[in-house]
Amino acid sequence: MADLMKFEFDIKGMSCASCANQIEKEVLKIKEIEKCHVNYAVETGTFFIESGFEDLESVQSKVHDRISGIGFSSTIKKPVNRENINEEKEKKIKSNLKQFIFSFALAMSLFALAMWPLKNWPSEKVNHWLQMILCLPIYAWTGQRFQLSFLRFLRSGKSNMNTLIGLGTSAAFFYSFFITVFPNWSHELGLSYKVYFEAVGFIISFVFLGQYFEERAKKKTTEALSSLLKLGAKKAMLIDEEGTREVDIDSVVPGDMIRVKPGEKFPVDGKIIKGKSHVDESMISGEPIAVKKEQGSEVFAGTINGDQVIDFRATKVGSDTFLSQIIQFVEQAQGAKPDIQKLADAVSGVFTPIVIGFAVLTLVLWLIFGPTENSGIAISNFIAVLVIACPCALGLATPTAVVVATGKASLEGILISGGDIIEKTVKVDTIVFDKTGTITQGKPRVLEFLVDSDLHDEVLNDCASCEQFSEHPLAKAIIDYSQEKSLILGEPEEFEVVSGKGLLSVIRSKKYVIGNEAFLGEKGIDLLSHFQPERVGSFVYIARDNHHVATFVIGDKIKDTSKKAIESFKEQGIETWMITGDNERVATAVQEELGIDSILAGALPLEKSRKIEELQKAGKVVAMIGDGVNDAPALAKADLSIAMGTGTDVAINTSDVTLVKGDLLKAVKLLSLSRNSMKIIKQNLFLSFVYNSLLIPVAAGVLVLFDGPMLPPVFASLAMAMSSVSVVSNSLRIKG
Repeated sequence: MADLMKFEFDIKGMSCASCANQIEKEVLKIKEIEKCHVNYAVETGTFFIESGFEDLESVQSKVHDRISGIGFSSTIKKPVNRENINEEKEKKIKSNLKQFIFSFALAMSLFALAMWPLKNWPSEKVNHWLQMILCLPIYAWTGQRFQLSFLRFLRSGKSNMNTLIGLGTSAAFFYSFFITVFPNWSHELGLSYKVYFEAVGFIISFVFLGQYFEERAKKKTTEALSSLLKLGAKKAMLIDEEGTREVDIDSVVPGDMIRVKPGEKFPVDGKIIKGKSHVDESMISGEPIAVKKEQGSEVFAGTINGDQVIDFRATKVGSDTFLSQIIQFVEQAQGAKPDIQKLADAVSGVFTPIVIGFAVLTLVLWLIFGPTENSGIAISNFIAVLVIACPCALGLATPTAVVVATGKASLEGILISGGDIIEKTVKVDTIVFDKTGTITQGKPRVLEFLVDSDLHDEVLNDCASCEQFSEHPLAKAIIDYSQEKSLILGEPEEFEVVSGKGLLSVIRSKKYVIGNEAFLGEKGIDLLSHFQPERVGSFVYIARDNHHVATFVIGDKIKDTSKKAIESFKEQGIETWMITGDNERVATAVQEELGIDSILAGALPLEKSRKIEELQKAGKVVAMIGDGVNDAPALAKADLSIAMGTGTDVAINTSDVTLVKGDLLKAVKLLSLSRNSMKIIKQNLFLSFVYNSLLIPVAAGVLVLFDGPMLPPVFASLAMAMSSVSVVSNSLRIKG
């Protein structure tokens, strides 16, 4: 296929995922369109034509006409401020919830009038009118989207699950309307004097509740992108012939000279021209220890400058920056349509026409072969088929189980974002871990302090007293360690930082040299073998009065629960991987300690995602567990993404599951809960299909052929209600 170019539309009016499927099928009928993808979650469509095609506007016009022709609105996609999208999503979620509460309150009133305690109050005729008045706003306002879906089906022949809801509720409403407004005529036709307004109310209310939860899940896609955007700077300090001035980030172009002060974010990618500093690149590498940067070093947008002023020349701006590439990758990966959704699209496209056809066939056969003196039987059976086929139980089968399962999970500190996550979890056979903040605690800590016991507190106190004036990332680890020992720090008489090497200090008239091995070597200080560490980590050597007296081993401590969790995964036959931005030596040490099957060290964010894609191509179903911005592309690419709740917002928002306290044992519990919940969901689907499939022929009157009874609409309504009750009751078993 030749190179393709794309254009995008914003699409409004989609009520379910199969709407996106309909649009794709319709647009692909245009000969110029090579391929397309409609993303229901973010309400956009991406369309591809041959590169270099001259009459782009005519193709866009054809796409617009096709989309409009099946009942949706579309406009050319314009640049948007994604940070404001969540406000729009939140308004939609709140609106859905308000409409559910409104319709459910009216449905309960209908139940009181139809069943108990106000049945036939004040009289049967007036009671029916009261029910109709209460039902009308549910049917025509709250349920408007379902009725419009039914109308689109009548106009275009395109259907989805909402079409059956619209058809079933319309049949029940207008049948009940006829009974209420024309009671005498109904009697003459032989129709039973029974209305189904309460069924309309409950069907629309509960399906609306399910769509409320769906909207909440959809909101996560834009939350992830907004969290990434928040990492970027909004302003830049530009240096030019006019001096130094603050400008908007959008006005920066490649070649501009930019100044970044300590603690500020780098606004764009570039190369350092002047200055030395330590830069927090944890959003890229995931590692907590800042990286030393000097003239010629590359810096990236969103990373944070440490201890010195840096002047750098911009090399990449806007969508070309490393941070923007991560944002684009997450957006594309999250837009991919899962196989289970494609299957649901196919089922919904077939189920509705079959049910409608069967209902019409029932009507025709009863009119032809039924008792001529009572045509009402044909109409009654027609309504019964539509009422019992209304996919209320089918619509509740998964959402109710998911609500119960996610509720139970939340009590365990496991936040599950959407309905298909449970099924994803059950299929996982490979788990990929980030190291820092996932397997380990995610911050530099003193792992070991090698010193003669009689000098322990004295040397520690002196070192921490000196390090409290240092900007070096390892200094805080030493200070934290001293605070754990409840030491009271003093102040050095002399203090000097030697950049990139260590520091010189005098405290209590004792001369200290604190730094790396090379620094002590320059000072002619020999390192003693019994103070040489065996553990893996960063080493800080201490010399007092030109004698080596102690060594700090600083690293990232493995969490207490990590080993047990990984052992549990391996017992279940799950392959374990660790992919980290840290070096090979540290990664290997962690692998050996925990028994992880395979590792990949020194990996950048997109390398992590590429490795996951490689495992997927090998037939693996991959779960990714991470906590940092650097994990966002891998989390978005994985079949199942799990974020540590102690991590960054973007990792949490990109993920399917969040472990609130960052405990890997919660991931083990997630697997167990998902297996049990999946069994319940399958049972629910079986129960709903029993009602929706096996009872449809009964509603059509098949039992009459065997001298059995008819199933009037009143019992069809009861059977439909019982199907929902059975599904909900079965879902509640998950709590146990």
